[in-house]
Amino acid sequence: MAMQDEAPQRDDIIGQDLLSFDVAVDGSRFRMSFSQPDGSSASLNLPSDCLRALVMTLPKMMAEVLRAQYKDESLRLVYPAHMVRVEQASEPSTLILTLATPDGFEVSFALGGRQLQTLAAAHASIGRTSEAAPVFN
Repeated sequence: MAMQDEAPQRDDIIGQDLLSFDVAVDGSRFRMSFSQPDGSSASLNLPSDCLRALVMTLPKMMAEVLRAQYKDESLRLVYPAHMVRVEQASEPSTLILTLATPDGFEVSFALGGRQLQTLAAAHASIGRTSEAAPVFN
């Protein structure tokens, strides 16, 4: 969805910087507080189910922002991996791969046989400049 370059709507929260976030004691809601250009602050208070949707949407939003700003379809936000952890999932044929950055951003993925084979092939191709590393879907 493209946002037009237009004046903010009356009910828009115009955030400038993320100030803080809070989570309800029972985990049912979360709140993000922002500073606004006029020096005041505002908060967005949503049910936790919205956070799951937001987390899944943020990478796509970032890709669209980069494309719009730099007019380059190849750009992507890349984080340096500081920590890599591999664990056995409760499903015997699945591993959990967790990657974390030095500043604490952490994400985990469940990998099955096909993805693990692709990772192994990518690792094997490191150093072979004539062969592109595989991409897994």
